[in-house]
Amino acid sequence: MVPRSTTPSAGRGKKSGPLTRGGWTPVGTAAERRANHASKGTARGERTRRGLLDAARRVFENIGYIDAGVEDIVKEAGVARGSFYTYFEDKLEVFRILSAEVNQAVLEAATAEPTKSLGPIARLHESNLRYIATYEQHAAMYGLVEQVATIDPEVHTDRTRRRRDHVARVADTIRRWQHRGIADTTIDAETTAGLLVSMTSNFNYWWFVGNESHDHDEAATALTDAWVRTIGLSRDKG
Repeated sequence: MVPRSTTPSAGRGKKSGPLTRGGWTPVGTAAERRANHASKGTARGERTRRGLLDAARRVFENIGYIDAGVEDIVKEAGVARGSFYTYFEDKLEVFRILSAEVNQAVLEAATAEPTKSLGPIARLHESNLRYIATYEQHAAMYGLVEQVATIDPEVHTDRTRRRRDHVARVADTIRRWQHRGIADTTIDAETTAGLLVSMTSNFNYWWFVGNESHDHDEAATALTDAWVRTIGLSRDKG
């Protein structure tokens, strides 16, 4: 489901002046502070901003996005409420930043450069182990990203873009294996990549967010075997 747009009215975007971190023209005292800070960031300011983001993540993970408020975040961070609005417009902007960080971490885990001395199947297994570990680390937040993506178009768009990047990289790998003669040349690389990415992501979602119980090594082995069978990857050269 594509969420409905929550973009501010066009009139707001026509005002002149520097833009905030979210790309909007600042309106009012708090918005002006955010714009000024964005252009004159300091090490101390970045530490405060990072502290607010980390505090917000703990709050979101503990009580959920819907029930969380700015007051909960500043209390967790140990700063005044005004400090929050120096850096962020609202809790949605904070969540969007955290969502992008989590999505990027999972994407990097899935597409990181494998150990060059390993064969294709061993590299695939290494990648699955790394993906599982990263997903588990970010599971609470990732579950919230799945929820908020259904109501916020920016979170939805970012999540969709990173999935496309992941699928594209897997498809490229499958094509390379096909070209080398170690994968089934009759399968469509793009379709197969989309299927495998969905399978892996959904399995990890239900494992870590849906609280299923699996052994890490057995799960990684099963995932790798499913990838090998689906791609038709030669075990003789793995």
